[in-house]
Amino acid sequence: MSIIPESEWEQFTVERLAEHNWQPLKGQEIAPGTERGRVSWEDLVLPERLLSVMRELNRGVPHEYLVQARAAILAPQSQDPMAENYRLHQIVTRGYRGITYIDHNGIEQTPTIRVASTRPDENELLAVRQVTIRSREHERRFDVVLYLNGLPVAIFELKQAGAAGATVSAAHAQLRTYLREFPMAFRFAVVTVISDGLTARYGTPFTPLEHYAPWNVDDDGKPVETGKPVEDDDLGVELESLIDGVFNTERFVQLQHNFVAYDAGADGYVKRIAKPHQYFAVTKAVGNTVVAAESTGKAGVVWHTQGSGKSMEMELYAHLVAKQPKLKNPTIIVVTDRRDLDGQLFDTFNRSRLLGESPVKIGTRDELRHELADRTTGGIYFTTLQKFGRTKEEREAGADHPLLTDRRNVIVIVDEAHRSHYDDLDGYARHLADAVPNATLIAFTGTPISSAERNTRDVFGPYIDIYDLTRAVDDGATVPVYFEPRLIKVSLAEQITEDDLDRAADEATRGLDDVERAQIEKSVAVINAVYGAPQRLKALAADIVAHWETRMAAMVPFIETSGKALVVGATRDICARLYDEIIALKPDWHNDSESEGVIKVIYSGSAKDQEPISRHVRRDAQNKAIQKRLKDPDDPLRIVIVKDMLLTGFDAPPLHTLYLDRPLKGALLMQTLARVNRTFRGKPAGLLVAYAPLAENLNAALAEYTDTDQQTRPVGKRIDEAAGLARETLAQIDTLCAGYDWRAVVGSGRNNPWMRATQGLANHLLAPDTPGVEVDGQPKPAALRFRELAATLARAWALAGGDHTLAELRPDIKFYAEVRVWMGKIEANRRQAEGKPIPDDIRRLLSRLVADSTASGEVVDIYAAAGLPTPSLNDLTPEFEATARAAANPHLAIEALRATLTGESRRATRNSLVRQRAFSDRITELMRRYTNQQVTSAEVIAELIAMAHDIAAEGSRGQNFNPPLSDDELAFFDAVAANKSAVELQGNDVLADIARELVHIMQRDTKYDWTVRDDVRAKLRSSVKRVLVKFKYPPDKQPEAIKIVIEQMEALAPGYAERHAALSS
Repeated sequence: MSIIPESEWEQFTVERLAEHNWQPLKGQEIAPGTERGRVSWEDLVLPERLLSVMRELNRGVPHEYLVQARAAILAPQSQDPMAENYRLHQIVTRGYRGITYIDHNGIEQTPTIRVASTRPDENELLAVRQVTIRSREHERRFDVVLYLNGLPVAIFELKQAGAAGATVSAAHAQLRTYLREFPMAFRFAVVTVISDGLTARYGTPFTPLEHYAPWNVDDDGKPVETGKPVEDDDLGVELESLIDGVFNTERFVQLQHNFVAYDAGADGYVKRIAKPHQYFAVTKAVGNTVVAAESTGKAGVVWHTQGSGKSMEMELYAHLVAKQPKLKNPTIIVVTDRRDLDGQLFDTFNRSRLLGESPVKIGTRDELRHELADRTTGGIYFTTLQKFGRTKEEREAGADHPLLTDRRNVIVIVDEAHRSHYDDLDGYARHLADAVPNATLIAFTGTPISSAERNTRDVFGPYIDIYDLTRAVDDGATVPVYFEPRLIKVSLAEQITEDDLDRAADEATRGLDDVERAQIEKSVAVINAVYGAPQRLKALAADIVAHWETRMAAMVPFIETSGKALVVGATRDICARLYDEIIALKPDWHNDSESEGVIKVIYSGSAKDQEPISRHVRRDAQNKAIQKRLKDPDDPLRIVIVKDMLLTGFDAPPLHTLYLDRPLKGALLMQTLARVNRTFRGKPAGLLVAYAPLAENLNAALAEYTDTDQQTRPVGKRIDEAAGLARETLAQIDTLCAGYDWRAVVGSGRNNPWMRATQGLANHLLAPDTPGVEVDGQPKPAALRFRELAATLARAWALAGGDHTLAELRPDIKFYAEVRVWMGKIEANRRQAEGKPIPDDIRRLLSRLVADSTASGEVVDIYAAAGLPTPSLNDLTPEFEATARAAANPHLAIEALRATLTGESRRATRNSLVRQRAFSDRITELMRRYTNQQVTSAEVIAELIAMAHDIAAEGSRGQNFNPPLSDDELAFFDAVAANKSAVELQGNDVLADIARELVHIMQRDTKYDWTVRDDVRAKLRSSVKRVLVKFKYPPDKQPEAIKIVIEQMEALAPGYAERHAALSS
């Protein structure tokens, strides 16, 4: 157990927030019934504080209309928390325009009523710890809630550093439970924070765990090192840098207004919040743009690695740059690759509800000229650089590109500004300068501008911000990508040299263009003759199928599904024939419908195409339907074969494996690799399986990256490293498990040997007396160390499972994976018994057992695992105790008993808060002593069974009084008897009379849910005090007794109100 209580982390958090002018308070200071506090236990809002700020911000609006506006704002329009969150975000950031009135001059007014200011000092900022929320079904306590003008805009879930199971994953699972139980509590939330004390991440209430991010940079956006104190008063933990970054009040308001984006689609809204690298890149880019618009027109280049959120950065940039007064509502032109005009970037802008207007696609040169010539302000246009080409007549006449506009408030955003994409950038750049001579140019790229493309930097200016591969992986913005060469021998056809093949590959990677078509077709013929040789394609298909089936199975424990793969072929003919070879091996993978089938081919084509190419030529809408399936993790589509399509600008997070049978180079190679570096659930890494010779190309491409990227190689690490890691980790696990000879159990010849070995090793690791190990100078229990090592082994196996050198180790690796699953089940049972949510990583681990190699099957009943019958409380006899003590797995027996007692005690004491807490504390303390080896397993079993008898007696405890006490009366008896001196002074009979009278008060005064009625609450408090005085309850003990009694009343009140309503109807 952790020696640092959770309350200390809460205090640490609010004190740090106080340094940024968030006023610290305790939950009871804003509880229902307090001055300017909440009005309901079910809602977190502070209405009076909101109204006070609204008066200050809207001095010209009469008070009664502000009251009306407040009521309309706070009244939910939907029970969908995301829809409400979007509605209220719009109101907080843009104002409310739902009130119309006639002013004293007889003029109709429809003011924009502000509820928050962009100036932090005009807002009221509170940091409140231990905020209780309850409904009829649930009661929870939020660790820290931040209020902006009475609105709960941030919620912290803090776990104890060092406590078992206290992880950010557990904190995220807890927040998801809160969101499900109290959806309207999150309707104003801008951000949520999860922390285990050391690690800290932020996101939104709706953000998947893998997209929560650290704020690990300083005020200049430079990375900071956490883990060691940086100043005398700092601990050096991530929570400090996160609070300093996100909750600096100036920055928090900026994030709220300009760096939170919502997408609208058929399935509702999606909410996103900027990560630190996005925030700093956009703010720098906007600043550079304002300066460049008044000088050189060269704002610069933002290089943020593929997969780190570049599309969102461009969206945020377009929003913020449009708000700059000096730019006078600029016209924004987004220039994309010719193949990506309909791609993800346009979709991002089109779905965005952050942008002030919708984007417009420009499909022709004439349309572009017309729109720019006629427009004076505003507008967001998507086009390609080729649309800035000259007409045939202009080329023949040697004329320059005509002037379209000489306005200075034109911003040209170029996506992926590489010569390899734009063929003749110097020429197009000149036409662009002729067309919009005073425009400001800025480029966003996911790969670096190469040394051969320095003229590209001359066009746009220097780098504005760099976010390299290493930082993206370290921050969790992307996953690493490993490289596995699996070359299939290529026999060169007659009259074709290696130089011919290299030239052909270079031509084919340039993409089709009318001018180059003859040369390209010649190149395709060369490649088809070599890479498309029939025997080679047969071998390629067989290897892909075998590799995919191993890889797919290894990924399930991490992502709960098989995931997706992309196969890149060198030509359309090769793609079509490879498909035929694969479905010859797997005929059930084929389906003619684009909405069915496991494998598909996507490429562009025309009516002129011949077989077999023509079989896979589809309309754009059909190809988009397949792309949508590829993004859906639950769709049966698993593999898509492509030539050019989807290599850039396509984002499908479930993609984890790339089979590359095409010798790509440079920026296109790195952009293609990025298809598998997206985060998704627990995805540990992407994998590039190279059938074409790519090692030299990959090294050459990485040579353009930062020195850190070249040293650490977060993209392009060879799979040999993962295989080596698997062997090294397996050896460490063998050493850790040396105290239990599981191999002897497997070879014993007894029934179910693998199951016996799995149970035995799990029990050995979980037993408190099993010696732990020292890691980095810190002691660590054997079970915890095993989980860490087994997780590392599983990640390495997911990458290197196809490595033939690991074949002999496969049974051992699979066995340890099974033990890890078994231990995960025990952890899940424990959390369920304690009423805690199961974190995503454990839930994914249990989604499918690794049972094919261990023949153990599904384990559901923890008593069966311990070799015991499932008992009721009445079955816990001396005979059961003897059986439990003699169990082969005493630790499992203890876990089983603990789970039973936790659930039964909650049911037996459901009305009494005092007794619930007492039993919970007893169980927790006993398990703590067991974990610390202060008691033996036999002593724990004896104490648990003795406790079970106490729990069984709960149901008849009220019969010990004369007259007997009801369950509710017994609950109040426990409340007033919690103080032992009161019991000694007054005796049980007097305290029982107090309890009876308290129930009478509840029956008399609780006709409604009084937790939402301040007047009834005040009356009840007075009534409780009068009863205690009447029965001469010790005066010095009365305040604590009143507190406990009121808590007990709050727990019972909803039920009383419900029964009253039922009788009245």
